[in-house]
Amino acid sequence: MTIHLDVVTPADQPPARLVAGALAHLARHMETGCTRSAYLAAMLLEKIANDPEADDHLRRHARELADIIELTDLLEREDKPAAAARGAPAAQPSPARLNGIFMGTF
Repeated sequence: MTIHLDVVTPADQPPARLVAGALAHLARHMETGCTRSAYLAAMLLEKIANDPEADDHLRRHARELADIIELTDLLEREDKPAAAARGAPAAQPSPARLNGIFMGTF
């Protein structure tokens, strides 16, 4: 008698599960400004964008969103030293939620 167990490793996660994780991390970043959450969201989106088995439409949008997250993070890091040199506080990312309602455009 042979028992076969389907073991899913982190590298073999289905795209829907990766998208769910990316959205959770992105939501945390947008609500709190947590840079680690932004990094994790971008990492998962890159994984989706590079998955040849994922839908082309999903891969394209995952790549676009990962690029936006990385660019936003880069701009925020560049703004902090400039603001400190002027003696002004660095710009804070604006909250993505207003009264619990997502205010994005799609």
